[in-house]
Amino acid sequence: MIAWPAAPYVSWARTRPTPRYDLAASDLLPATVHEWPGMLEPVPDHAPTAGNLDAALAAAIAAHCGVLAEQVVLAVGSSGANFLALAALVRPGDAVIVEDPGHAPVAAVARQFGADVIPLVRQQHCGYAVDPEALAAAITPRTRLVVLSRPHNPTGALIDARALEALAEVAERARIHVLVDEVYLDTLGGASLTPAACLSDRFISTSSLTKAFGLDGLRCGWAVAAPAVAARMRAARAVLAPAPAPSQRLALRALADLALLADRARRIIVGNRIRLQRTLASRGDLVLVPPAGGTVAFPELLRVGDVDAFVDRLLVEHHTAVVPGRFFGQPRHIRIAFGMGGEELALGLEALTSALDAAAHLETLRR
Repeated sequence: MIAWPAAPYVSWARTRPTPRYDLAASDLLPATVHEWPGMLEPVPDHAPTAGNLDAALAAAIAAHCGVLAEQVVLAVGSSGANFLALAALVRPGDAVIVEDPGHAPVAAVARQFGADVIPLVRQQHCGYAVDPEALAAAITPRTRLVVLSRPHNPTGALIDARALEALAEVAERARIHVLVDEVYLDTLGGASLTPAACLSDRFISTSSLTKAFGLDGLRCGWAVAAPAVAARMRAARAVLAPAPAPSQRLALRALADLALLADRARRIIVGNRIRLQRTLASRGDLVLVPPAGGTVAFPELLRVGDVDAFVDRLLVEHHTAVVPGRFFGQPRHIRIAFGMGGEELALGLEALTSALDAAAHLETLRR
């Protein structure tokens, strides 16, 4: 039997104390019945039966993404979709290139499948852009998959259209696939919403209704891939339990009301992003690459000696949680979420700035 230990970040996230101001949880503020009345509407007589829910949900997601239903693979959340992509494509002895900094659980799953994980560095001084030439140089005959996020978790940086085209060319030459976690993509607008999988059969896009729409409880996730890859992912999914039928029915309703939910989400995210940047931009004790999308930011703390100890003090003394950067391979950083209610964010940022001021004072005294 294969043991599946949780990644350190997952263990920390599941066992950490609940703070008064939670700037660590990256989910969007949950939608209420007043904001989305559809969650309490009765199931219509013409609603799909339990046996037809998968097909109806796949068709609705396909319409949202602008693809064919055969390209859609249903999953329990975006994490489940990422798991299915790895299960379908990765074998022991393969190499999987994973962005650094990046979301640690994906790398942990790749290792559990017996793959070697190779970092692809996204550098702060370049705005955390992805360098297609660096990717090409990292590929070897053992490389099977590349893992990226768009927008980037933990920084909110984007991958622009030109870079996506260049990455597709690199992947095509090497005959490998690129898994693009796009769970934050719907926080953007306009042409940026096109999934990477629409641009090349080498791309696999994953997403959910959680981060961009405030519907975490539904656990509705999906992948979009070329039909052959999607078929392999569905074969992997066949051994796993699907989302419950009530959750699927609510997800179907949410997809019908997605314009309303997206408008609500963008009002929350845009306002909070402005608040975050105004609060942190003027400080000389940190470096922040402003997030272009998503619900998280990733500042580097310049005057804090021990960031882990600082995070602990912030929680104990100021009742505020942020994520230590060590979980993303960057121990000088913290990840700050801003998808919560505006008042909670304001009070959390006030606590954070007070703690930073105190830390800077202590470092001055030590010198």
